[in-house]
Amino acid sequence: MNKKTKILTGIIAIAIVICTIIAVYGIITAPKSDRQVLKEELANNEKTLEDDLSTYTPDTDDLGNADTENNTIDNNTIDNKNNDTDSGKTKVNHKITVIGDSVFLGASPQFKKLHKKAVIDAKVSRQVAQGLDVAKALDEKNKLGDTIIISLGTNGNFNEKTGQELIDYFGDDRTIYWINSYGKDLPVQKEVNKTIDALVEKNDNVHLIPWADEGADHSDWFYQDGIHLNSEGQKGFAAYVESQINATQATSEKQ
Repeated sequence: MNKKTKILTGIIAIAIVICTIIAVYGIITAPKSDRQVLKEELANNEKTLEDDLSTYTPDTDDLGNADTENNTIDNNTIDNKNNDTDSGKTKVNHKITVIGDSVFLGASPQFKKLHKKAVIDAKVSRQVAQGLDVAKALDEKNKLGDTIIISLGTNGNFNEKTGQELIDYFGDDRTIYWINSYGKDLPVQKEVNKTIDALVEKNDNVHLIPWADEGADHSDWFYQDGIHLNSEGQKGFAAYVESQINATQATSEKQ
């Protein structure tokens, strides 16, 4: 082996060592997988919502008592309060109830900042077919408001009949908002959102919140799975839902 070959061999060996050191350092310092972070986050949120539901008081529930600068809906519904002469308390007729899956579950703390006393029942892996039983259980405990947000569809296809049964249970007197589904690689998105569109078209009191359009414009709002929301996405999601509700209400008032 001549001198030139030895030098080249030495350089290659040094390069390998350097690359190995860099790789090991990268493994050691790599951030924890966001899958575990998401799992813990959703579990904590679910526990918080369960605690909120167990301490819920219908007589004082409203759209949320959020800060006035962030909450158009509360300001528009103050006049909906009626005095309950029997109990001596003030009842608020206008309430928000949310039935959702893990997408809304992740964003629930941010939505609670806008509507502190909104009733939110959201679970991991929940499907539309389970929505009716959830609605009935909430109704039995007087936890259904006259504004309903449905955030279901991420976890599987459903037919119009199933969705219509849920809508029919709420009745024509309630205003319903259905948040459609989005995922970077969500295989059911097209069919699910097609069904949601059909239900919105058939029911005058059901309004679409087109999350699929908004989510597609904010790839940085998601964890690696492209479905669940990171901290920035949770803020963006809650704000977007709020803005869509406010826009719908403003349009209705003009008509």
